[in-house]
Amino acid sequence: MMLGGRAPAGVPRVLLASEMGAGRGHVTTLAASAHALGPGLALTAALPSLRFAAAFDGLDARIVQAPALRYTAAARADPTLEGNASWCDYLAACGLAREGAVRRGLAFWRQMIVDGDISLLVADYAPLALWAARGLQAEGWQIVTVATGTGYGLPPADLARLPQLLPDFGRVVHPEASVLALLNRIGAEVGFDPLPGVAALHAADHVLARSFALFDPYAALRPAGSALAPETGGRVAAAAGGDAVFLYFSTQELADPEVVAALAALPLPRFGYLPGAAPEVLARLAGAGVELSPVPLTPAEIACRARLVLSAGQHGTLSMAALAGLPQVALPQQLEQLFNARRAEAAGIARLLWRTGRTAGAILDLVMAASADGAMATAARDLGATLRAKVGPNPEAALAARLAPAVQAARAIAARTG
Repeated sequence: MMLGGRAPAGVPRVLLASEMGAGRGHVTTLAASAHALGPGLALTAALPSLRFAAAFDGLDARIVQAPALRYTAAARADPTLEGNASWCDYLAACGLAREGAVRRGLAFWRQMIVDGDISLLVADYAPLALWAARGLQAEGWQIVTVATGTGYGLPPADLARLPQLLPDFGRVVHPEASVLALLNRIGAEVGFDPLPGVAALHAADHVLARSFALFDPYAALRPAGSALAPETGGRVAAAAGGDAVFLYFSTQELADPEVVAALAALPLPRFGYLPGAAPEVLARLAGAGVELSPVPLTPAEIACRARLVLSAGQHGTLSMAALAGLPQVALPQQLEQLFNARRAEAAGIARLLWRTGRTAGAILDLVMAASADGAMATAARDLGATLRAKVGPNPEAALAARLAPAVQAARAIAARTG
């Protein structure tokens, strides 16, 4: 039995932390980690948005809102205000080039750890939480840290410089040296040792990158066999030869009227889960014959009915469809999705359409061509069989086994300090 955020003395208190990313996958990754940690723990989840907090239902976890690292409203309206060349540019755009955001985040996580008597931190897209925990470790606080998330968002901590990941996106607004200098100046004020590089924000006692090598830009730099299967919302079986297009858009994708028009006009059976859609969009699509689920669909349900998956190229959705052996069409909204979609396209299992020139007609043409592409269907089916063999029959057990040393260490800490 999980014990919520409060627990008797001697019970490990776990903080599941996230700071960045608007999608559901960051929350489900932490929830899956919570399940894999096992029973007898006191859980607190600190999330930048509570929109998908229902992923923790049944875990008896205390849920709190954490300071979000995100683009400013001005940068969301005009992306050219921020850089786009590397992961450092993304971190800077989300707030690590803004003193106020860094100070606020560090203070929040330090207080969460100390006031909550936390002995285990599991962090997904939460660099300031990890940094705060390491600072406390240096002061003698006993805490075990786990860094998890997609390969794209979890660069090796020993990188001297974060590389450019997409050759046609090279704008730098905040050079890495200036971001590092700002971080180290703030860190020095609270007694932290200097970071050797921005990537060092991701250092942890245990690192669990959850990506196939296909979607991990740093795969060649990780220890062999260290990456785990991606979080896909459940076990994934082989596609069963369905006839429908599965739709999944979770954030602001359907604010684009061209995308909505294409989904409404698509002359194929359609079903999906669209948690990011406005009520009027849902009504329009339902009126156009789209079967909409009010709750997330399991991979088994999708694999049973789908012939094609249409999404924004979210890591979890691309990975789930790749495992099932389903061909895909991706309409990326941001650069991690574009990176993943390009990798899938290069593997012959997907087609993509970037935002530039995205019209309803172009989307329709792309989806219809993809649905009739026998070679892509074969490539997807073959890759799915290969990936399922790599994942094995029990990915949950593999995750639990990788987390077990951290849990054991946290139990020892709680026993000593409780």
